Amino acid sequence: MAIKSADQISIVDITDAYSVILTSDSYTFPGTVNAAKAGTCTTQVIAMRGAQQIPASVNPSNITKPAGITVSSDGDTTAPTLTITASASFTTAGVLEIPVLLENGSVTITKKFSVAIAFTGATGATGAQGPQGPAGATGKGVESVTTTYQAGASSTTPPTGSWSDTPPAVSAGQYLWTKMVLNYTDDTTSAPIYSVAKQGATGAQGATGATGNGVASTAITYQAGTSNTTPPTGSWVSTPPSVPAGQYLWTKMVLTYTDGTKSDPVYSVAKQGETGAAGADAITMTITSSAGTIFKNSAIVTTLTAHVYKAGVEVTGSALTALGTIKWYKDGGSEAIATGQTLDISAGDVSNKATFIAQLEG
Repeated sequence: MAIKSADQISIVDITDAYSVILTSDSYTFPGTVNAAKAGTCTTQVIAMRGAQQIPASVNPSNITKPAGITVSSDGDTTAPTLTITASASFTTAGVLEIPVLLENGSVTITKKFSVAIAFTGATGATGAQGPQGPAGATGKGVESVTTTYQAGASSTTPPTGSWSDTPPAVSAGQYLWTKMVLNYTDDTTSAPIYSVAKQGATGAQGATGATGNGVASTAITYQAGTSNTTPPTGSWVSTPPSVPAGQYLWTKMVLTYTDGTKSDPVYSVAKQGETGAAGADAITMTITSSAGTIFKNSAIVTTLTAHVYKAGVEVTGSALTALGTIKWYKDGGSEAIATGQTLDISAGDVSNKATFIAQLEG
């Protein structure tokens, strides 16, 4: 079956960078002289795509953890809270590796959570017996741990405001401070022990764009060429030019970002259709997209339409049917994915970039 005319179009998906934070990334469990006392702590998982919070999920069975530590999740589908439990068999400090699934499991980011033990001091030895000498003092152990939280602007100097029992909301670029105070069995307390985690800053937009750098405009130009592999070197124009039979219509797309920089050109090429017997019946085709060709974060909803022209006049209805059948192909595939003048495209049809080709066959 002869190909009377063809064209192609590329659909591009630009995705913001991802970041994942834990509201707390470490905890020290009270202990006996050689193991942890049974206890729990929690941390919440927050995922961002650029400046937007997105759903995150964690399967506790996939978490790598030290012996004596177990993990459960509250099952929240957006920002799950993990409960980390230590048993008496937890005897050595270690690190939990937590795989966090984003975008329905297509993206995985692994976070780390440190666990340690504050061991109880051994009982002091009994004083040597002189003439009825006094017994040695009882050793001082850890009775409990008080943990509080506060947001701060510095990663090195603890904040001076009020500490709370639960992790507060932390703005992008600021820090979540965790303060632990050990309460000893002699009613004294330790100096504060601090840990700090930075709230994820806004991710870089696009594969190479700087933070907050979006697409400001798209420039599409055209030029005729004699090769289907090497772009022509002449002048590019804003409307499709007339293309001699046997030559190629090249389309060049350049993105202008909000910081004034430009992307590398993205090219597509289509061969001019066969010339009719009388030289006036050339058949050409162009493809249009109802919602453009560049989308962000897989928000892709558009309809591609193949326009067929004979001798410069668009052909529709029964006249188009008489010429042949329009078949659609994807990314150079040899099997048609659809037939007809239009093709609906959604997010599941494109991963970063996809090229759709329409051919009039008959």
